[in-house]
Amino acid sequence: MSESEHASGCPCASFSFMTHAAVVLGALFILFMFFETTTIRWWIMLPLAILSFWLFVMQRGQTQGFEQTVCRWGAWIIVLAAILRDMCLSGQLVSLYQRLHGAGITLHV
Repeated sequence: MSESEHASGCPCASFSFMTHAAVVLGALFILFMFFETTTIRWWIMLPLAILSFWLFVMQRGQTQGFEQTVCRWGAWIIVLAAILRDMCLSGQLVSLYQRLHGAGITLHV
């Protein structure tokens, strides 16, 4: 590690590139969850979640100390966020079905 990394005093300055990438991808996934006005499609969200989770899990076995804790928590946060996102989308589909059914439009034969 260089002197500039130690001078910053931030423990994340010594994290590996893979851990930084996992944190950034995970943060993007969680950030995109809160955009209600523009629906971020699953074909964008799912690769972000999968790649972030994979990087966290891979790095968890190769690191130690605080970085390993960040990777462990990051993996669980991504799993929980993906489940929450799926539950919210399912709720939106049920709401849409109920509105269509209430308007007299049948979706089944």
